[in-house]
Amino acid sequence: MFGVAAFAGGVSGFHGIVVNGVAQPGFALIVFDAAARPYMAYEDFLALGFSKAAPHVLVDGMEVAPLYGYEGMAVQIDGENLVVSLEAEPDWYAGTRMDLNASPAGVALPATPGATLTYTLQASRSGDDAVAIGSSQSLSLFGTAGLLQISTAITYVDAGVAAYGEPALQKFIRLGTTFLRDDAQHLTTLSIGDDVLAGAVGVPSVRYGGVTWQSNFGLNPAFSTLESPSIFDAARLPSTLEFFLNDRRVGIPIHVAPGPFAISGLPTVGASGTVNVLIRDAFNNERTILVPYLRTASLYRQGLHSFSYTAGLLRPDLEQYDTAFAATSHRWGLLRWLTLDAGATLSAQQRSMGVAATMALGANTVGDLSLVLSDSPPGPGQKISASVFWHNSASSVGANVSHASPAFEWLGDRPQMQMHARDDLRLFAGRALGREWGSVSVSFGSLSTWASAARSIQTLAWSKNFRGVSLALSAVQSTDQALLFIALTLPLAHHGSLSSSVQAQPSATAQRLDYTAAPLTGKGVTWRLGTSATGLAGETKGVGYGAAVDMRSDFGEHGMSIESRPYAQSWRAYTAGSLGVLGGRHFFGPPIVGGFALVSTGDAPHIPVYRWNLPVAISNAQGLALVTTLSPYQKNLLAVRPEDVPLEYQIANYELTAIPRGRGGVMVEFAMVRQWPALLVLVLPDGQPLPVGAIVHLLSTGESAPVGLRGEVYLQNVPEHAELEVSLQESNCRVTLTRPYTADPQPRLGPYRCALRAVP
Repeated sequence: MFGVAAFAGGVSGFHGIVVNGVAQPGFALIVFDAAARPYMAYEDFLALGFSKAAPHVLVDGMEVAPLYGYEGMAVQIDGENLVVSLEAEPDWYAGTRMDLNASPAGVALPATPGATLTYTLQASRSGDDAVAIGSSQSLSLFGTAGLLQISTAITYVDAGVAAYGEPALQKFIRLGTTFLRDDAQHLTTLSIGDDVLAGAVGVPSVRYGGVTWQSNFGLNPAFSTLESPSIFDAARLPSTLEFFLNDRRVGIPIHVAPGPFAISGLPTVGASGTVNVLIRDAFNNERTILVPYLRTASLYRQGLHSFSYTAGLLRPDLEQYDTAFAATSHRWGLLRWLTLDAGATLSAQQRSMGVAATMALGANTVGDLSLVLSDSPPGPGQKISASVFWHNSASSVGANVSHASPAFEWLGDRPQMQMHARDDLRLFAGRALGREWGSVSVSFGSLSTWASAARSIQTLAWSKNFRGVSLALSAVQSTDQALLFIALTLPLAHHGSLSSSVQAQPSATAQRLDYTAAPLTGKGVTWRLGTSATGLAGETKGVGYGAAVDMRSDFGEHGMSIESRPYAQSWRAYTAGSLGVLGGRHFFGPPIVGGFALVSTGDAPHIPVYRWNLPVAISNAQGLALVTTLSPYQKNLLAVRPEDVPLEYQIANYELTAIPRGRGGVMVEFAMVRQWPALLVLVLPDGQPLPVGAIVHLLSTGESAPVGLRGEVYLQNVPEHAELEVSLQESNCRVTLTRPYTADPQPRLGPYRCALRAVP
């Protein structure tokens, strides 16, 4: 029994140790005092892994720990076999803490100064309209200070081609100029310049120019705002944890040491449910713990806070700045089941303040309630919204309602902006009917605006996948029209697909049939062919045709599409790509939208580059490859394979880890150095081979090698012009050679004459 020591014929000396039925390695010294009470050498006691503080005393000059009088520990001594058995409760061990959400994040590499220009150029024409040419450009200058991004657009319409005879119209538009600086340590971003205000309770989404400081959890991909399920338990023995969802094992088993443990970030799926945790100890004893969880992005995990502060000028038009304003928004994970939001805006003509609460109302139910108050020239106003959403693995039901008073006004609202929703009601439900019947959904919506316009819409949809074939049916009834839509998609060989759809209205019908080749996953070409038929009720249908081709290459992305209809033809052509400089090296390639790496394979051209064992690029003739698919602030394993590197190149590392920042690129150097190995033949002035054992020194590189049979010596790297010093006992000679151009990776050169002379 615990708390009481039982002893049988105790004898001082080394004993085997058994803890909770598991034999421990090695032995421990046990001594007994005059009252036959046992003690263990304190050093041996600590080696058992116990973390709870235990008293220790001196017995005959030796530091020992008593084996009696402890709460949660029982001791049994087998004096005949010299074995000590301890039964210890889990709290005798140090706790184990583990977060399964941890991902391969890391400290970003130093930002190499550089610049990129990402561009898109397109031309199009529809019917007899004028040819329209447009382009967009995004110039990024980045380095240790941050990123300066300048976005522009150019439009050109050759109106003279049209029947109107108007002069050509061309326009340059500055879309935005923004400086961004990320603080990955504190997960914040400072933005100076043009941007779009992030919408929040009490804060509308509007264009502006100014300064924003805000939380940016995306700077750490391992960071999660969700309240992930956790398990808190204890084990008396080393144990293994396995996780099950819907009777299927998920994730990988984990091992825990004896003692209490707290494991957070248990594997889940998108919907709420229960994780079954199977705990199996070293003796194969099993028990199961059920851990319910609610997974929704609308709830912050407890204790998490995010913020945003903005000051600037509204930008209602791209060429205009006007009203000065300030705005702030905050979000707190107050409890596991409660998240609070607050936001406010302030300008000379308008003020608003909003609060909201998101609550877990049950195992699978989330509710939201918000109130926004405004004060503007029309007077005080308010807007109230409420929503509730319930879902499980097979069903979902939700409702949302909002109402705004006549005087309510957002920041940036103008009298002519009367199309905002004043009253909004939405209901929806969905149900998975099983593999045999697919899934069905239904929804209803109704809204009205300040312009006294009201509209309602109802939808009913059903879809099913069987053997790769997808079938979808939907019916839509709105205030002004009714619509029936049927779509069928069939997979074909080589990852292509054939899709057909019919759209029917009381006044017209439309049919379409398309063949689409396999989508692009790298460099290559994909294409589409289609035909359509449309017509009003009672009229002959007009038939149209269409074709499109898209290509991805080292130069970027390109494509062209053509549509031919009964009364008009249209076409569109585009090209998109990027060019830039990084670390003093120029490059070009497909559009860059995130972190990227410029990979150098040194002297070796045309070497494939792999990311996580998948080919992503091939270095060009200059040994450069652009990889645009890197995950920012995460470890991206880039590699080259030994079989792809010719034997004449020397390389130090075949794998390198790149951790780019969220904006900008990194240089990754696979230092491949071209070696020029050669087999030299050296002879004496009489034509006889140089004796075996002579030493050849390559003066420019310091390489040395012995002479073998037939006067042959192998050198790993022979420069184009080289001078050799040959030493043999007390004599030497000098040989000058010029390496001839040859495609042979290891040529045989010579013979070269060596006139040995005695060393003075």
